[in-house]
Amino acid sequence: MAFSNRLVSPAAQRTDPVGVPPGGSAGAPSVPPEASPPGAREDRWGTAFRDAALGMCAVLSAVDGRIDPAARMRVAQLVGAHEILGRGPAEELRHLFEDNCARLIMDPAFGHAYVMAQIAKATEFPEQAAAVLRIGSTVGRTDGELGAHALTVIREACQVLRLDPAEFGV
Repeated sequence: MAFSNRLVSPAAQRTDPVGVPPGGSAGAPSVPPEASPPGAREDRWGTAFRDAALGMCAVLSAVDGRIDPAARMRVAQLVGAHEILGRGPAEELRHLFEDNCARLIMDPAFGHAYVMAQIAKATEFPEQAAAVLRIGSTVGRTDGELGAHALTVIREACQVLRLDPAEFGV
């Protein structure tokens, strides 16, 4: 079942333990297991990237102390279609996203600090840090452009990740 369905309906049952059809993700070329060591790509793009990306999605979705249902759907579609994130267990991804959102809503100041710490996990990997910002840029676009909240969050994330905001058009 797609991540978007899991995000919208947490009670839905999951039939595929990793969220990937046999042979790879839909539309992506499958890589034979012998082409790379087991877990090589997952180690490189593992939990730090996942946590940072879902933190970025949550902080951009939480505007004015609430999570807009349309933002949930955008995040679900983005994560489900992402080459790396889409391979993760949907229930785990949903839980991480919801946990970040709950922290942001219950205590905005502490939640924001917590989520920025999650985003900072990608700092040591510039390629991952840039990917987190691109995901943020996609999630933050409402009606085709970045709103004031999204611009502020993306600039702060650039600072946390030690990247130049101009590279990302902010």
